[in-house]
Formats: sequence, structure tokens, C-alpha cells
Amino acid sequence: MEMERIQADEQYLRLLIDNTEDPIWLVDKTLNILVCNAAFGLWVSNFTGTAIKEGENVLFDGKNELYQNKFEMCYALALSGKCFRSVEDVVIDGRTCFTSICFNPVWKGDTVIGVSCSATDITEQRQQLRQIEHQNTALREIAFIESHKIRGPVATILGLEQFYNYEDLSDPFNGEIMEGIKKLSLELDMIIREVVRMSNEIDV
Repeated sequence: MEMERIQADEQYLRLLIDNTEDPIWLVDKTLNILVCNAAFGLWVSNFTGTAIKEGENVLFDGKNELYQNKFEMCYALALSGKCFRSVEDVVIDGRTCFTSICFNPVWKGDTVIGVSCSATDITEQRQQLRQIEHQNTALREIAFIESHKIRGPVATILGLEQFYNYEDLSDPFNGEIMEGIKKLSLELDMIIREVVRMSNEIDV
């Protein structure tokens, strides 16, 4: 009965990891894969061009230098007892994708005997973050325009208005004042159009 229970537990564990979209894998101290799901094999193939299976070396026996350079230090750090996350990028079908990878040392008593890992696609979150950064940059530019570029013409218009001769509307100087106000108004219109354009970009 005990053996049947163990076999059933193993089957349930296999069903669990194989029905998880996120890559999951476990390696021993020599970096050989003890357990991995199908998602892991597919994920690694994006780096190496070939799926890696249980029993094989997780660094692909050094056959792919770029892949090895990306992850060799991560496994070494985890085997030293450090638990951490790493973000890696890979180009898939011409699109750069980002993955957050969790490296956890596996302890037996006081000794690290392997590393358990899981990976999550964070491409969408990265894209949203970049869009937010773009929006924040645009907002800062709009704030600068409003606090600097608009303030100058408005202050000048208010200053010119004080010299307008309301008592003698035929005063020739009134024409110069109005011409100056008209020029500044056109300048303000251009600035406002620029602010509207930038605001529309933020909404995209």
C-alpha cells in the first residue's frame, strides 16, 4: 500500500507540473536535471534551439555559449545558498520577451543538494511599465511647458494690458500693444496645441 501511495503521489506531482504553463525544474549539484515540465523544455529551446530533458545538463553541456553565460552564474549563486530572482530576455519570433526566474537552493540539513527553479513570463508587465514611464516623461514635459513656456507669454500679456490706454482708444500706442498681444496669443496657441498633442499621446 505504501508503494502504491508513493507512486500515486508521483503521478499527481507529474500531472501538477506538466499542467503548469510556467517552466518548473529541479537540478542537482552537478546541474543535471532531476525533474522538469514540458514548459521548461519549450522555454529553454528559445535559447538553445533544442529542448533539454530530464537527466541532461541544465547548461546544455556548454554547447551554447550565450545560454551558458546567462545562467551559469545564477546556478552557482543558488548552490552557494542564495535565494534570488533574475530577469532574462530572449528574442522569440522577432519579439523581445522577458522572464522572471526564481532560483531556490534545496537544502538537506545544512547542505545544499540542488536548485529548484521556476520562470514566469513578465513581457506584458514590462511593456506596461515602459508605457507608464513614457507617460510620466510626457507628463513631466507638459508640466515644464505649463510652468515655463506658458508663464512667460501670459506674464507679458498681463504687463502689456496695464499700458493700454482705455481713456483714449485712439492712442497710437494701443495699436502696438494689441499687435504684441496678438503675437503672444498666437505663440500661446502653438504651445497649447503642443500640450494637446502630447496629452493625446499619453492616452494611446
